[in-house]
Amino acid sequence: MKNSVCIYIHWPWCESICKYCDYYKFKKDKNINYLNIYKCFIRDLKVLEKYFYDKTITSIHIGGGSPSIMNVELLRKILEYIYNKYQIEENVEVSIETNPEDILNKKLIEYKNIGINRLNLGVQSFSNSALHFLGRNHDKKKAISSIFNSSKHFENTGIDLIYGLPGQDKNTFEKQIIFARELPIKHISLYEFEYKNKLQNNLFSKKNKLLLEEKKFFLYEINSFAIKGYQSQYNISVLGMNNYIGIGPSAHGRISKENNYIKIRNSKILKEWSNPKENPYKKQILSKVNALEEFLLLGLSKTEGICIKKLEELTNSQSLKYINFKNIDALKDKKLLFEKRGRLFLSHKGMFLINSIISNLLAAN
Repeated sequence: MKNSVCIYIHWPWCESICKYCDYYKFKKDKNINYLNIYKCFIRDLKVLEKYFYDKTITSIHIGGGSPSIMNVELLRKILEYIYNKYQIEENVEVSIETNPEDILNKKLIEYKNIGINRLNLGVQSFSNSALHFLGRNHDKKKAISSIFNSSKHFENTGIDLIYGLPGQDKNTFEKQIIFARELPIKHISLYEFEYKNKLQNNLFSKKNKLLLEEKKFFLYEINSFAIKGYQSQYNISVLGMNNYIGIGPSAHGRISKENNYIKIRNSKILKEWSNPKENPYKKQILSKVNALEEFLLLGLSKTEGICIKKLEELTNSQSLKYINFKNIDALKDKKLLFEKRGRLFLSHKGMFLINSIISNLLAAN
């Protein structure tokens, strides 16, 4: 929505580095300067506020890295600055990504006191051997206890699970799904360990989808299931091509302005970001083709797909110039793409071929 914005806060530090993670992160420095970090986060907000000062903040998402090792007082001060300075929606979603081993009752109470109302736990697996392979610092017992403790304080609690691990077959992954769906959680995100894993279609099967649907979870975007009313508002906004800004090193955002989309990227050089007197951001106005490509990629990642009228708006009623409609018909014939009530969306099979489908949708320019 034009009059709303989401904020992403990136905390890049971790106690240890997981070998499978490709997010921007560093091992935590014992001599970390929290005062300087605070100044840099506030500097980021001040640099970007020209893009969102007149908009209402609908969600704040704290990710990383491992934001659950973040000094809670530092996080309180950042959130307090946002609450006091900008327009906040009454039911704003404030979400944080956490490691199970970091979640103690004291911290859960502190989170609630500073306004956090959604917790996502990076469980990754309920198999001790898988957790050891992934280099995680928790075991199955700790994962389960952290979920139950979190759900006592936060009704809106979710977990991440990884599939496609070496040696994992269809049956073992189904057991993970069956176990997870019985826990007091409202959201499950599934991530593939290896992009080109040949077992992908088998592990992320229609049966797994049905197993979750039996417990009232529904697929609302390619990676995520939720109980109705507990979808990630941050995810929905980003995938819906709505406004969002990112603060912290390597964070990025996207703002709609005067029929254009502006991409705003923060520095990936930690030393550069850590100077509170410098502006570390670079901006880029997306071309029509790049904006359309992003719209297709994000929109088709949602199970509700994309609105065909929105395509017309995005291309200034020149969709024939940018979209290959013959290929749309071919993809429909192959049952990879469907059209219903003025919307295009992917089939279950099409979800695994999203990149090639988008390439087929775009006309050669």
